[in-house]
Amino acid sequence: MATRTETPQTPRIPASRGGRFLGFLAVGATGLVINQLAFWMLTSVFGLYYLWGFLLATQFSTAWNFVLLERYVFDGRREGRWARLGWYALMNNIWNVASAPVMYLITSGLSVPSLWANWFVITGMTVVRFAISNRLIWGERSSSGIDAAGVVPSTRQGTWSYDIHGIVLISSQTPLPELERFQVPALAGVPDIEVTVSNRGFGGLRRNVTVTEQDGEVTYIEHLGRFGFAAKIDVETLSRIQVSKLLRRSPHVAYTNVVEPVVRWLMVRKGYILAHAACLQVDGHGVLITARTDTGKTTTCLKSIKEQGSGFVSDDMVIIDPEGRALSYPKPLTISSHTLHAVKGAPMPTTTRAALQIQGRIHSKFGRSVGMAIGNVNLPVATMSALVQMAVPPPKFHVDRLIPEAELVTSLDLDRLVVIERGDALLRELDEDTAFEILSDNTEDAYGFPPYPRIESSFTDGYIDAERAIRRKVIGRVEAVLLRTPDRNWFERLPQLAAGMAVPFGVEVVRVDETGDVMLDLTGVGADLEPVETEGQVIALEMERPAAPESIASRLAQLSAEEAEEVERALSGALALLQKVSDILDEQSDREAPAVSGLMASVRSLRDARITQGKG
Repeated sequence: MATRTETPQTPRIPASRGGRFLGFLAVGATGLVINQLAFWMLTSVFGLYYLWGFLLATQFSTAWNFVLLERYVFDGRREGRWARLGWYALMNNIWNVASAPVMYLITSGLSVPSLWANWFVITGMTVVRFAISNRLIWGERSSSGIDAAGVVPSTRQGTWSYDIHGIVLISSQTPLPELERFQVPALAGVPDIEVTVSNRGFGGLRRNVTVTEQDGEVTYIEHLGRFGFAAKIDVETLSRIQVSKLLRRSPHVAYTNVVEPVVRWLMVRKGYILAHAACLQVDGHGVLITARTDTGKTTTCLKSIKEQGSGFVSDDMVIIDPEGRALSYPKPLTISSHTLHAVKGAPMPTTTRAALQIQGRIHSKFGRSVGMAIGNVNLPVATMSALVQMAVPPPKFHVDRLIPEAELVTSLDLDRLVVIERGDALLRELDEDTAFEILSDNTEDAYGFPPYPRIESSFTDGYIDAERAIRRKVIGRVEAVLLRTPDRNWFERLPQLAAGMAVPFGVEVVRVDETGDVMLDLTGVGADLEPVETEGQVIALEMERPAAPESIASRLAQLSAEEAEEVERALSGALALLQKVSDILDEQSDREAPAVSGLMASVRSLRDARITQGKG
């Protein structure tokens, strides 16, 4: 009687994500060896130029890794194997093209040997490649009912409804996480914007990005056609948006790259502007804070809310009507590792904080600048962005998750516009034209990523003047200042700026230059004062720098470590107390305020001198 022999099962890595990641790392380690050997042979033996060797060596390691991943790490069924190989190879080659400029920078700019540079670049991509492989290429629906892209299958054919202050109603076949605070069970009327998800009409592969405008619709399609980033917008009414299915799996890209520009220009048609600025309620005053992208608006908001009790209106975008009334647009805050320092003690798991170290760097200012740079060449940059955000979602948190006690303000009247910059200490009152141009430029700075630069003219035709007119009217109703500091502590000045600049910081004013700009030493100490008359409305005080800080610094240096820490704590407490005194005097009498402000400047400089010495 014949006996049946059981075919041994191929050993598998445990089904947990951690187990798959370890297996992915093990396979990747062997792939690195293959890649380095191939790179060495191509460059050293055959004399190939190192960038070409970098690109070709990956083809060898890609084939090697795919076989091992199929067999030992993921569920490599026979069905769809060639499709998986195609997507895996495409992912690796897209990363290679994107990383070639980084490779060149490391080797040529930093003089790192090409073998080491190749190793750094390949290793740096490991985490992102695993996320894409695990969630997209080999991903399956889990028992929890959520698929690999984080979309609940039972709601795939449903719609999400958003009501933005009754001004714009949106019905969408994909979730728009940035508009989560505006989500409603059902719309009260006909939607102003309908977002549909379909690949119909987007075609297949092509050599170049395609932009067409016909019958009142503009269509943007990248190299992969319906398989990549593609969108169609009714630019006559702004009422219909069609996005490719890829963007349902990357809803952050769907919103930021497609939906938000449409919302911006629909707001203009309804008599509002969507300004690139943060907005806080500081001591009862409406303060608009604008800056270039990644300057520090989020950090400023978080510190002001946590340490000064300011009310939160918006962090990145704010709706403003012609009368200077601001309406909240509370998108989740994009958090980086340095931003977290502004909310120490925020209720956040350790694993989430650890993940932020990776997410923050991938979605950092440098990461976006690389994306913007490669967007100028013939590459599917928006598709690449969608894939990255599918694999590693951007680190976004609502403000009340970071600061549970934060007060959410729905609307308020604007009193001040504060432009923040980093650099040498300076406070300058801005004229209306300058403030208008800065706010205009900063708003445009938020819309530089594809496809907007290629389809901008289709949105703005006939409406750019209307937006500028509303913005001009708003600027005419507020006081505007430029606040520049060498650190990120703009929030310390917000209460004083919110109250007005009739006498700008008293003894902290150093001089008024020939153009009438108020020049401030934001770290200065008190001194003999002399009033300076100016032709403008700003009253400034001029002072001479005494030699006292040097002697004080030398005396601080003689303290023991314990004494110095005690002094630092005392100075910080005195500074907090003086701030409270200043707030009270601001309400009672303007005459004493400059003297208190001078004391605050002196105490602050002493504290900063002690901190600086401690770092030294």
